[in-house]
Amino acid sequence: MSIAAIVEEVGADLPGYRKRTSPDGMLTIAFTDIEGSTAMMETLGEERWLEVMLVHNRLVRDCVDRHGGDVVGSQGDGFMVTFASASGALDWAVDLQQELARHNAGQAAAPLRVRVGLHTGNIFQADEGYLGKAVVLAARITGHAQGGQILVSSASREYTHHLGRWAYGAPRDLSMKGMARPERVYSLDWSE
Repeated sequence: MSIAAIVEEVGADLPGYRKRTSPDGMLTIAFTDIEGSTAMMETLGEERWLEVMLVHNRLVRDCVDRHGGDVVGSQGDGFMVTFASASGALDWAVDLQQELARHNAGQAAAPLRVRVGLHTGNIFQADEGYLGKAVVLAARITGHAQGGQILVSSASREYTHHLGRWAYGAPRDLSMKGMARPERVYSLDWSE
């Protein structure tokens, strides 16, 4: 059952559920992944690498909190985050990359180069996790990003384009493992 259907079924009696999706039932799913974290562990040693991972985790979670998202999963050096607002997700991704850039300015030996991928769509909750094509697509998009890059699906871009708040690079059509059709993605410029 989709989160949107659950929200519809629950009704106005439990308004806390309403904030988990946008008004039309969509969520924006984002994944993060540190580029080269295993090599970093080998270079720094496990103890120092763990310290760097804890800093990374704090930066990601603090940014998620500031932008109204929910961390719904983490594993190793990455996070799965959901946002009821696609614009909140884009703001979070920009804020995160800017925070990481500031952090990295003083950490030449162990810079955190995080790739971020986002997609907006319907997802389904099963047990303690989230499933569906939108989740798979967001994960696949993240896999195509480079460290320090934010890749945004065409759906997320179209959902927020009317706001005119973000600049994008030229579109790229990417073949995604297991997907029948290529997905158009845009690199979000976070430098300003």
